[in-house]
Amino acid sequence: MAAFIALAVLCSLNAWPAGAATPAAAASRVLARTPRAYIIAAEGDPPHLLEVCRGRHCSKRGSAKTLTLLQELAPEGVSVVEADCSDTEHGCFDECTMGPNVRVDSKRIVNGVKGGAACAELLGVAPPEAS
Repeated sequence: MAAFIALAVLCSLNAWPAGAATPAAAASRVLARTPRAYIIAAEGDPPHLLEVCRGRHCSKRGSAKTLTLLQELAPEGVSVVEADCSDTEHGCFDECTMGPNVRVDSKRIVNGVKGGAACAELLGVAPPEAS
């Protein structure tokens, strides 16, 4: 949906970033620069369930720390759990090169959630103070 909105805006302006061969390519560039919180907000309600992939590749990229940070920062009413991917072919979200990955409300996957600022942005809360 967010890609469609970005594409519609670019087409209505009849312009897209230099180097983008098509409006779809331009929309993907716009989304790549869009903060996670805005993408989540554009979809409606704040998240209620966050599932953190703990597959081999996401674990190597720091998903244990991401899981801990999300659990510490999660406001009342938001559940943060380790994802159960036992029903998938690879035991993960299959977006390994972009991890750590977090599934939001069992609908969409947010890639590269790493560090306190990214976790806070995803939850829509203030980032933790540096220690």
